[in-house]
Amino acid sequence: MPSRKERWHCLTELVNALLINIPPTQKRRGQTVLNWITGLVSVLIISFFLYYIDAYSVNFPFQDDNTLLEHIYQIRKEQGWQYNLYQFFRPDNDHRIFVPRLISYLNYLATGHLNFKLFILIASFNLVLVTGFIYRLFRQLDLPFYYFLPIPFLIFQPQYHEVSIWALTGLQHITLLLLLSLCLILLQKPTGARIAVAVVLATLATFTHGNGILVFATGCFLLLLEKRYKTLIPWGFFMLAVLAFYLADYTPGSGVRSTITWSLLPAAFVARLGANFSVFPNVAIPASITWGTVICLLVLPAMTGYFFTSFKSRRPVDSFRNVLYSFFCFIFLTSALITVFRASSDLVLENRFKIYAALSSLLLYLFLLNSFPILRKSILVIFTGFAALIFVNAYALNTPEVAHKHSRLVADTYNWRQHQTELNNFSTIDNSLYFLVPAYQQGYWQVPDLIGDFDALLKTTLQQKNFQPYHFETKRYWYEENEHPQFSVETQSLPMGRQHLHDILMVVLYNEAQQRTYLTGTSPKFAGWRRFLTQGVYFHSSARAVLPLKAVLPGEYRLGCLLKKADGQLELMMTQQTVTL
Repeated sequence: MPSRKERWHCLTELVNALLINIPPTQKRRGQTVLNWITGLVSVLIISFFLYYIDAYSVNFPFQDDNTLLEHIYQIRKEQGWQYNLYQFFRPDNDHRIFVPRLISYLNYLATGHLNFKLFILIASFNLVLVTGFIYRLFRQLDLPFYYFLPIPFLIFQPQYHEVSIWALTGLQHITLLLLLSLCLILLQKPTGARIAVAVVLATLATFTHGNGILVFATGCFLLLLEKRYKTLIPWGFFMLAVLAFYLADYTPGSGVRSTITWSLLPAAFVARLGANFSVFPNVAIPASITWGTVICLLVLPAMTGYFFTSFKSRRPVDSFRNVLYSFFCFIFLTSALITVFRASSDLVLENRFKIYAALSSLLLYLFLLNSFPILRKSILVIFTGFAALIFVNAYALNTPEVAHKHSRLVADTYNWRQHQTELNNFSTIDNSLYFLVPAYQQGYWQVPDLIGDFDALLKTTLQQKNFQPYHFETKRYWYEENEHPQFSVETQSLPMGRQHLHDILMVVLYNEAQQRTYLTGTSPKFAGWRRFLTQGVYFHSSARAVLPLKAVLPGEYRLGCLLKKADGQLELMMTQQTVTL
């Protein structure tokens, strides 16, 4: 049995190996302290991010997540292996999503049902692995660990929450980045076995998301930089073969534009690269364009010159720059692909693609550390401040939207269990009921009961006629995007509003004649830094809910509010106000 001193020594050695086991330039006490601080801050950032994901994710499908349930529905038809194979590879909204379907199918085989929250957590774990690849690249700079500090700030923030807290997009974008990282590692020292594995991984990437084929293109770029021309031949052959298979029976999805505003493309391209600055709403577009332009002006000339001189010189292999520029190549190609195929008359910075903006900024940071050794300390200070500012503003700006989506999904778990309908996904549910209802009835879609005591609480309140003299502002309007009439419920001050991050506030609509109840989530506002820092209150007392009128049966409804606190406690307020829908 080791002594207490020996156990402490082993623990210290383990922490050193995990946090500061890099080749230091000088063994100084101050440097060691900074390394420890960086390690601690990194662990806290990642831990809070994972807590945030867990707190705001729901085991309930959101929009395109339904396609995973449809896949299981089709497989259960038992039409034979050819039919099943086609279902794995068939196009879905301009993508072939074999890998997400495979993951969901394996989950179905293991448990008998799909767990959408599990898929979100898998994507989060994959993001940690991608960060491990970036750390592996960072180590090649032979710098103290504290130079790594800006990177966790840039990665683990909710600016791209439509990827990190959305099951299908997380399995697409983040899994694709992990497959890219593994391919770059394998292709650096190619043997027959490593090339074969890399081809398999690149093929899987192709059938993960629409930009997956660019993993093959990025591999070509890396092999050219390293002058591995013999490896390039089979790699290029498989790329063309996989591309041909991908394009067979291909159908463009709803996101692909038939017309392109060519004059807008350059600005849209650089804005997507610099979209980190969209955390400043007042200057989101011009600041993103400026930052994206800075990235391009600094990186593209150096990257292009490095690429062409690689054919002429007999310089030694620079593994760091080869991988860095290859990753940049993937980001640039992806941004170009998105810009062309998602072009519109307006410059829109889609949330789900901001993960590539975060990667662009951190890759620029690594590029500057390598290119300007004499300025490294200044670069560290500037980027740490920049990354921390992005990090804080990303949480402040995006958390109300994340909380809104979370409350709508929680509300829809009730709406589905009661009425087999959804207010959040109503625009797509009509075309999905043919497989959603069997999925629910047959048990391979299990909707959690997240507010189980609500019906009893509502019954008691109605029996006691405990109706409060509170009035909501209501309005009917026409939503042009999906041509559905909408109904909004709004208040500027609610006595039972959410205060803390994990509080859930929903509007209640109760129809006494039909004994029918609907819930819909509310959109909160940030209370402001002063209230947050002095009172610990994150959300403002105002709230707003919007629901499609076609999603509820016509009739007279009494309005109310339901608050589910972070500890699970429910508070219900039914008002004297009724509305006719």
